[in-house]
This record gives sequence, structure tokens and C-alpha cells, in this order.
Amino acid sequence: MKTLESKFVKKILIAKALKRLSIKELAKLSGINHVTMSKILSGEQTIVHQSTFDKLNDWLLQEEKK
Repeated sequence: MKTLESKFVKKILIAKALKRLSIKELAKLSGINHVTMSKILSGEQTIVHQSTFDKLNDWLLQEEKK
């Protein structure tokens, strides 16, 4: 299990806003469940499985390269 820092979640929110993505679109692109994504972005869920963190991190790194 991995604790998500607020800085990490803010980076996801910024990328989401810049791309004008819905939560469902962002979840699909990153490969995680849209309910989990919603909970992460709202701050309701701060502890996630390592695989969820890895998917979010990979998506963020991919977006930063663009």
C-alpha cells in the first residue's frame, strides 16, 4: 500500500484540467477504476495499492513528456 501525497494528487488535477478530461476519461487513460480516481481526486482516499500508484505515476510521466 502506498500513501499519496497532496503534491502528487495536485499534479494529477493540473494535468486533468489542462487536458480538459473528465474523471472517467482520466481513469480510462491511466488504467484505474473511475470510482477510485474520484476518491483520490476528492481526497477521500489517500492510501492506494502499489499498482494504482504505479499506473498514476506512469500516466503522469507520459503526460509530462508531451
